[in-house]
Amino acid sequence: MSKGFVRNAEYSDAEAICSLLHNKMNSRIPVEYWRRLFDYQWLEAKPDFGRVVEADGQVLGYCGMVYADRMVGEGNQLRQERIVSMSSWYLDKSLRGQGLGRDMLISCIADPTLTYATLTNSKKPLGIVESLGFKVLEDHRYIWRKTNQSHDGVFITTDKQAICHRINTHQQTLMNDMQPYSLTPLLVELDGAQSLVFFSIKRKAADVLWYDLMYASNQALFVSCASALADQLLPDSPAVLAADGRFVKQAPTGVTTERLPVARYYVSQRVVPHEIDHLYSELQLLDLKLD
Repeated sequence: MSKGFVRNAEYSDAEAICSLLHNKMNSRIPVEYWRRLFDYQWLEAKPDFGRVVEADGQVLGYCGMVYADRMVGEGNQLRQERIVSMSSWYLDKSLRGQGLGRDMLISCIADPTLTYATLTNSKKPLGIVESLGFKVLEDHRYIWRKTNQSHDGVFITTDKQAICHRINTHQQTLMNDMQPYSLTPLLVELDGAQSLVFFSIKRKAADVLWYDLMYASNQALFVSCASALADQLLPDSPAVLAADGRFVKQAPTGVTTERLPVARYYVSQRVVPHEIDHLYSELQLLDLKLD
């Protein structure tokens, strides 16, 4: 076999890439889910679909790039940034040891005006990721459990139509874009302030139900209401409410801190960690659990 080379992934590569990922990377993810890496609707003009390694006319490596134009910042200081969710980094065994996996990543992060984030990781490639300048986005999370305490003044709206009537245009866009995916939106209110919140609710190890925070429009308000959310939302069976540490500037007393199994990473010259949430990513497209 001739030496492979790295090039942009085009839409015409979709079937070959999906076959590679399903057959050689993770057969538990259905092919139709892999196709979502190419068919997401929130960005019409996609620059590309990541990078492939091609050898002898075959696609034998892939690193996915899911693009989204996000409004980040606080209050009236919102600005638009393009954030890229890195996904599905795989290279066929026949081509390993030639530096092609590294070359794919170097090509992926070449544009310094973009922000790149890896929200799910294997421990195996972390040495390469760190050597290329990726920094730790997150290494711990906070855990709340049900306490059956009363919480005065915290109001939670779960009806999607009611939520949409009470949020701004930008937040309505989030609701519309995330509607096809397995996320649970809530509107949380306390003392006249409100926060749009998205949870991913999935069972993980030991059959514990996890309410993972994916996004909060007002992170400080979310933290103030997290105990109330845990008491009002979590079932009596084993369940936790969790938020990555970067979303929690000051953790309340009594909250459990837990290190992540594998750290999340990012590269950016423009965006700080708490501005990078878990929406518009491979997590939704592939219906993955947040580790």
